[in-house]
Amino acid sequence: DEKTPYAVVVRRTGALLALLESRPAPPASLGALRQDWARLKQNVSPQPFDVFAACALRRAVVLSNPDLDAYDRLVFLGRATYAGCRLTNMQNSDRTGGHFNTQCFGFNTIRGGGVFALENWRAKSPSVKNLLEGRTVANGPHRGSALDVGSFYSPEVSYDGKTLYFAHCGSTEHRWVWSDETLWKLFKLDLESGRLTQLTEGPWNDFDPVELPSGRLAFISERRGGFIRCFAEGARLRVPTFVLHSMKADGSDIYPLSYYETSEWQPSVDNSGMLVYTRWDYTDRENCLGSMFWTCYPDGRDPRAPHGNYPQPWHTFADNTHGDHRFGRCADVSSAAPMTEMHIRAMPDSHRYILTAAPHHGESFGSLCVLDLRLPDDGHMSQLRRVTPYAPFPESESPGRSQYPYGTAWPVSGDVFLCNRWEDLVVLDRFGNEELVCERELLPMGYDPRLRLTHPKPLRARPKPPAIPQQTAQGVDNAKADKRATIGVVNVHVTDQPFPQGRTPKRLRVLQAIPKSDPWMDKPFIGYGNESTPRIPLGTVALESDGSAYFEAPAGKQLIFQVVDENNMAIQTMRSTAFVHPGERLTCLGCHETKNESYAAKGEQPMAFRRAPEKLQPECGPIEPINFYRQIEPILKGRCVVCHQKEGKGPQKMDYESLRDYVFYFEGGMLGTTIKKDHGGSRSIPGRCGAAASRIGKALLTPAHQKAVPEEERHRVVLWLDANALRYSAYHDTAAQERGELVWPLIDIDPSAPLANAD
Repeated sequence: DEKTPYAVVVRRTGALLALLESRPAPPASLGALRQDWARLKQNVSPQPFDVFAACALRRAVVLSNPDLDAYDRLVFLGRATYAGCRLTNMQNSDRTGGHFNTQCFGFNTIRGGGVFALENWRAKSPSVKNLLEGRTVANGPHRGSALDVGSFYSPEVSYDGKTLYFAHCGSTEHRWVWSDETLWKLFKLDLESGRLTQLTEGPWNDFDPVELPSGRLAFISERRGGFIRCFAEGARLRVPTFVLHSMKADGSDIYPLSYYETSEWQPSVDNSGMLVYTRWDYTDRENCLGSMFWTCYPDGRDPRAPHGNYPQPWHTFADNTHGDHRFGRCADVSSAAPMTEMHIRAMPDSHRYILTAAPHHGESFGSLCVLDLRLPDDGHMSQLRRVTPYAPFPESESPGRSQYPYGTAWPVSGDVFLCNRWEDLVVLDRFGNEELVCERELLPMGYDPRLRLTHPKPLRARPKPPAIPQQTAQGVDNAKADKRATIGVVNVHVTDQPFPQGRTPKRLRVLQAIPKSDPWMDKPFIGYGNESTPRIPLGTVALESDGSAYFEAPAGKQLIFQVVDENNMAIQTMRSTAFVHPGERLTCLGCHETKNESYAAKGEQPMAFRRAPEKLQPECGPIEPINFYRQIEPILKGRCVVCHQKEGKGPQKMDYESLRDYVFYFEGGMLGTTIKKDHGGSRSIPGRCGAAASRIGKALLTPAHQKAVPEEERHRVVLWLDANALRYSAYHDTAAQERGELVWPLIDIDPSAPLANAD
């Protein structure tokens, strides 16, 4: 019967009234508000003026919520990017801030805005104050200067409410130039004394600070090194890798929390003391696929993706029955799912989170959702509930690349949220009631039509989550700790997809994935698949009869695990990466086990855990990176070409390109445009990957090939096939690689000690 806006407003207001009345101590004003609501409810023929009366009542009810009593003073940003400003019409805007990675660049931020405090916003005369007005930096390169040029990003308030952290860059114009003035640096403002200090400096971007319960700060930085894999040379932008780092509150003792090779954003601390954040996870799979919720310990240990990282389709073989669940085009789903989840923050006294369903190609605004990890994950919408269902999911529900309304939400409670809506700040609730908090016309410098008001947060003390003890050997306080790291697997058979019959897991293979050391996509093509990365086989360890393994692992390297059989062929392989920190003791239950299983439920101690950790054993001679021309081409030309040409069967030339249809490889790139059948999907299927799924691998198991090709050489070809059938071992010196010379990658490896911890 809701055929008018009036009826909608009355219903939503009544729902909030009922919620507030159910509280143990409801506001005294609710009685009168209830009477006013009842009169509006009985109005069967509302006039235009009655709509305004209903909206006025709605605002009165929303602002009477006692949960808002502690939020009379807020901090927020005024900022804009060249893609995010709706008045800006620039060509090629996707490369000027219109991407969830490039939106972070300082030179894509429009000069202006600032860090502001909002007071008395529930009164009729709210006020806005520039928190940096009259402040000069007390130290560092900007000592004695005011931060009155450039732009601002990612504010965070300390748990005691006395310190404000934020990022600033001094860029004054839109130039695609990396320089000191276009890089984000972290600052902190003592809100009591007004002392402004610079925390970071140097040739790196540092932003997204968050105070940890231990007193340290986590933040996002490009100090890890490397570049994103998907930006083409024509884009002209070099896009560095941004990942989690940690430092003391004074800016000292900086070290990485993450060694991932793409990017991470917007860490926050949940109610259990864990870090939650967004990671762009797409190793050997589509580059728009995994940009969802991740969590790790505050020292960086054990990063996991408990939600949404493996949507359907899991594979793109001919027997696939699932379409892309993100776009809601499948028979078993009726709605789309988010492309990206950003600005994740825990709700007070809850296990749930608020987040922004955002685009991949755009800023981190979109539609708001609540995430509940206690519900089973179907890789789709089972753990999500929409807060703003009238705002469609960017890209997956609203094709094209435009602007989106909601973001940077702060949960007042599980029912009420502060956030931005387009250019202004609002308070909204889960019933759909929404009221203005601050409009950009209130900014002290006057109206600026380019700016968005974002990141509303309480400027007050708040409860501190528990401090989880550090269990890694990182930082100056742990300089004397044991730097050895170990990995234990309880049972590889604990999996949500059973291993195929007739193939017995024998060993666990560990490969190292290498970050991109140059900024352009597929320059060069590392393998058959788009956006592939070099691999270094670090070795294997035994799998005990109960499926367990326990071994020493190098820290600071991206690791890919594969379960291999008696023929050294991978049964299962990762399409993500893991890593350990110095001194870390990482334990995995199984291979893609269901998320609600635990080690405690499995009984006695695994067999491998009853002995000292094993050392990785190289498979095929000394450890060196995979390179077709050095390791595989000599075997094929020396053992195979003559027979194949004589019999006229199979590949004849045995060069790299002629083998494309005879190998197996996973594909990066864009689904529907560059990913080919049989090479896509979100995860590997046991028994349908690597050598065992390739024509060459199957041929090597025949008696004729076992006789013609010695076991050691078969093993080397199998290893190459399992490692995504790569062409090159590094992003540089391709001519030398094609001559069969050993060329090592430039990042995360010491050629003289491949199993040593990375620096």
